[in-house]
Amino acid sequence: MTTYDTRKLRCHCCGKASKQSVLMSSNSFGSRDLDQRPPEMMRSTMASWLQECRFCGYVATDIGKDDAAARDFVGTSAFQALCADPSPDPVTRRFLVRAALDAHGGDTESAFTHTLAAAWVADDSDRSSDAIALRLSAAAYVAGKSASLDTRLVLLDVLRRASEWSVAETLADTLIADRAGDPYDAIAAFHRSRIAERDNGRYTIADALAGAPKPGTSAATPERVRMLVDHLRKMKDKPDKNT
Repeated sequence: MTTYDTRKLRCHCCGKASKQSVLMSSNSFGSRDLDQRPPEMMRSTMASWLQECRFCGYVATDIGKDDAAARDFVGTSAFQALCADPSPDPVTRRFLVRAALDAHGGDTESAFTHTLAAAWVADDSDRSSDAIALRLSAAAYVAGKSASLDTRLVLLDVLRRASEWSVAETLADTLIADRAGDPYDAIAAFHRSRIAERDNGRYTIADALAGAPKPGTSAATPERVRMLVDHLRKMKDKPDKNT
């Protein structure tokens, strides 16, 4: 069950209060997508993952929390231009504004995650060209940088979904060569097989583990299930913390 509450919150950046919809609880049943998008019911709560101050445009999971870097950026003309830039919908714009705030504060992995969330909004609206463009924008935040293994594995899905075959193939081969162990190896191998087929479709982590079993073994062994559970627990994204 998903529940919301309406609260009057004071913005950290401008000090003005506004009413905000707050996600109080939700749940997820099934496997996450390979890019870490959660299953339903959490999947349908994206509009409430971020709050926006209607006075200064500050965007955060909680607009009342301290964020010194964001406060500096909110006062700039560059930020105001970003807020004024028309987007297909307010949810997309909030994710992109938050990504810019993340990048300004040096958190490129969070900028990557929030831009990817904007691509999910485009997916849901059947705006495929926008979804591709947003995935490429997300990739630009972390490609070529010293990102974590988990982020690189998500980046692999982002590149494959955007049909960036050559770059995705190189990254998949690198991850396979790293031999990081399950579930990483199985997921990277699954991506490699989909890249070879020029398949840019959406798949879940469970699909990847079921689709790349070791010879003579079942993909659903207790050990593999444990690996999947550990992976999902570690990769829980920020919006899930509202549950």
